[in-house]
Order: sequence, then structure tokens, then C-alpha cells
Amino acid sequence: MKRLYSLSLMIIFLSLCSFSQMIDNEDLVISHGPYLQNLDESGVTIIWTTSKPAVPGVSLTCPDGKTRFIRNSHDGIIDGGGLLHKVRVEGLEAGTTYQYSINSVQILKYQAYRIYYGDTINQKPVSFTTLNPKAEKINFTVINDVHEYSGKLASYIRNGNPSAQDFFIFNGDMVNYVQSPDQLFTGFIDTAVAYFAGNRAFFYARGNHEARGCAGREFKNYFDFRDNRFYYSFDHGPVRFVFLDCGEDKPDDNRYYYGLADYDSYRLEQLEWLKKEVKSDAFRKAEYRIVIVHMPILNESSREHGMKFLSDNFEPVLKTAKINLMLSGHTHRNSFHAKGEAGQAYPVLVNSHNSFVEVYVDKEKIRTVVRDVNGEQIAEYEFR
Repeated sequence: MKRLYSLSLMIIFLSLCSFSQMIDNEDLVISHGPYLQNLDESGVTIIWTTSKPAVPGVSLTCPDGKTRFIRNSHDGIIDGGGLLHKVRVEGLEAGTTYQYSINSVQILKYQAYRIYYGDTINQKPVSFTTLNPKAEKINFTVINDVHEYSGKLASYIRNGNPSAQDFFIFNGDMVNYVQSPDQLFTGFIDTAVAYFAGNRAFFYARGNHEARGCAGREFKNYFDFRDNRFYYSFDHGPVRFVFLDCGEDKPDDNRYYYGLADYDSYRLEQLEWLKKEVKSDAFRKAEYRIVIVHMPILNESSREHGMKFLSDNFEPVLKTAKINLMLSGHTHRNSFHAKGEAGQAYPVLVNSHNSFVEVYVDKEKIRTVVRDVNGEQIAEYEFR
């Protein structure tokens, strides 16, 4: 009897140990982020990841000191239970500074009729400022073709005065491919977070490398694109920004795509959106119109399929749209093409894989400064 009692105690003890391991006794931590996405004059999306499944929330403090706690829901269910978290905050005022703190409540066990909660993390408050279409002057930085060299990205940001930027633009090929989502974090997101991305947003123009790899299909999950599209537009200050998605550089039937590419049809679909965009009141009435696209849209003779397709189909639409500047990358060399130089009706500034571009805009002009990895000025261009 005594032996049976001892055996029962041992079984109970082992069961408790097993349950303890099952609910995980490791601490909940923020593994990546937070970083700001899809910032506009009335809202922002805040993204982060946790080491354990959690329910995300955001505590927002307004300029008048009032606070709001935001949790998003879909189809009647509060978002939560995963490692990747997105919280959209709406109802904000243009050009206004807010403070936010991310909140994560660990889910130890999720059953049909019982949920066990664990640790709660409330991160230190961080500030951000919404976009302002009425701002008289703005400035931002454009970076492209980093190809996962996060140390180079750190040098760009560190030597470019990040605290003075309204936002950053990543203009494609920030990674070589996306075989695992971890590449996005180690390749550039973690570095952006370390320097600015918690209180200044970055906007993304997809390059041709981001679609490569099996996890390229999950790319959108880790960002927030306007209308859930890689092509979109928005206003800030006197500028109407138009982001285009260049697609891949080779023909759809190229052997390296193994029959899984359909970029020409996709680009034609995007073209129909662009035709409507350039006729919109917001576009036509803007003081300046800047196009962001990874591959430059030029009429040069030596072009790969993707660039030729863009030139043949998109350039005729942009030709009459009174574009003030196009910012591109892709070629891995610095070049500037004045209006009409390569047959296009707008200036094109192509940034290399070893430089970044600072852009300053006011009522009188657009001023661009190209700097190398050490922050030394390479070139300067003005557009009045």
C-alpha cells in the first residue's frame, strides 16, 4: 500500500512537471520590433514579434494626456495567439505627435472553454508623428539594394541623421531572397528598429529579389501596405508619392522561375491602377509628384525584360503625368538621367548599392543629396 502511495505521488509530480513544461516556463520577450508601417495623416500600424504566443495591444497617449488602449479584431475575434503582431491605430490628427507602448499578454494554453494567460509585457513609451499633407517642407531618406548587408545599412542610417527624417524609403532588394522570414529581420528590419523604426516609419517598394524564395509569398505578412498592395500612393507635405512594383527582371518563362511567374499580367493590372492614379485630383493638384520604383523606367536600348516592359507600358502613362522626379535603384551604380535624356519626360535619379539619397522638399524646389556609406557627399541635384 505504501509503495502504491509513493508511486501515485511520483505520477502526480511527473504530471505537474510535464504540465509546467507544456505551458513553458521561459519568459515572454519581444523578439523583434516594434516598427511603424503604413503611416498616414490619421493612422499607423505597429508591428512586433514575441517569443511566445500572445495577445497584442497598444496603449496610446494623445497630446492632451488622454489615453486609449487598442486591440484589433477581425470577424468578431480579438487578434492574438501568434508570434507576429500587428495593431492598426486610427482616428489620429495630421502632423501630431503621439506616444505609444506595446502590450503583449502571453497565452500559455488555448482551449475551447478555457484560456491560460501568463506574463504581460508593457514596453517603454515611444513617440511618433503622423504625416501632414499641409506641411510646407519635408525630408526623407531613400535606401536600396542592401542585399542583407545590415552593417552597411547601419552606416547609411548612422551617417544620415535619422532623427531629422520624416520617414525612410526602402526602394527594393533589401534582401537577396526570402527563404525564411528571419532573413527580413537579420537583413534589415532589426537594424532599422535599432536606429529609427520604432518612432519613424519606413515605406517599401518591392524589388525583384524580394519575390525569390519560398517565404517570398509571406512577405506582406511582415509589413503593412496600403490597400494590401505593393503599389500605392499617399501625400505628405507638398508631395504626392507614387510607389510602383517593378516585378521580376526576367521573362515569366525563364527557367529560374520554374513556371511560377506571372509578372507581366500583374504589371498590366498595376498599370490600370496607375492610369486612374495620374487622373486623380490628389495627383493632379499636388505641388510635386515623386515616383518610387526599384527598376528605373527609361528608354535606354540595353535593358532586361522587366525594365523594357515597364518602359513600353508605364512610360507612356507617366510621360504626360508631369512627374517631377523618379527615384530608383537596381543597377548597382549611381546615375542621373535629366528630363528627356533617355526619352523619358521626367528626371530619374538611380541610387547604387553603396550609397543613399537624402531628399529635401519645400515650396521652391526638390533637393537631393547622394552620399556614400560614410556619409560623404557624392552628388547633388535640384529640381525647381
